[in-house]
Amino acid sequence: MPRFFITAAQRTGDRIRIDGADGAHLVRTLRVRVGERIATVDEQQLEHMVAVESVSHAGVEGRIVGTRAAQGEPRLLVHVLQAVPAHGMDACVEALVVAGAGSVRPVLTARGVRRPDAQRAHGRVQRWRTTAREAAQLAGRGMVPPVHEVVPLDQAVTALPAGCPILACVLSADAAPLASYRLDSPGPAALVIGPEGGLDAAEMTMLRAHGAALVHLGERVAPSRLAGVLALTLLLAASGDLDSAVVPANGEQ
Repeated sequence: MPRFFITAAQRTGDRIRIDGADGAHLVRTLRVRVGERIATVDEQQLEHMVAVESVSHAGVEGRIVGTRAAQGEPRLLVHVLQAVPAHGMDACVEALVVAGAGSVRPVLTARGVRRPDAQRAHGRVQRWRTTAREAAQLAGRGMVPPVHEVVPLDQAVTALPAGCPILACVLSADAAPLASYRLDSPGPAALVIGPEGGLDAAEMTMLRAHGAALVHLGERVAPSRLAGVLALTLLLAASGDLDSAVVPANGEQ
């Protein structure tokens, strides 16, 4: 069933209007018809089942016929500090959002890509945010995870919520296996994913100063653009967030 995020401006009483890019997608690509149903999720993470009542070139309008709390959000909020790879960040953002990231925080590291100029960086972030929104809709998320501006790793670490546990994924015999790692509290956590060349000594010192725990992903080496989604999946599985299946809006199994 098609699923779209909406704002308060798109709702009037029990009626919802979907226009713009989403409306065009419904009309031209999905070819939605009067009488069909679509799912919408508002900014309060409420999912509204909408019966389509009119279709035009501008989009669709419909009436709310059912409401429930939106599904698809992990109990554990995980901030992913992802070193920007030379290639593949779009796919990386998509995978992180589908897997359940609470936020994606692109970071620059000593051995990673150079900082792009401000205009180019802003354009990339806007594209990644569009990717995140589309991925969240397709994955059945209850919200669009924020994609932050590109900043140096130390700045991103400092910006994390106070007391947030930090797990740095490294290639080290001293690291603990992430697959069996247990957090001491149910609050937010952060994963740090370094570049292909790994984090340098200064970055490791900085992370230790912030209380980061060193973890590994097993015996195989994953490229940076894939390590984030692997680490996130392992952490969510260890916390029990992958134990439940998708519950369809219409109650069917």
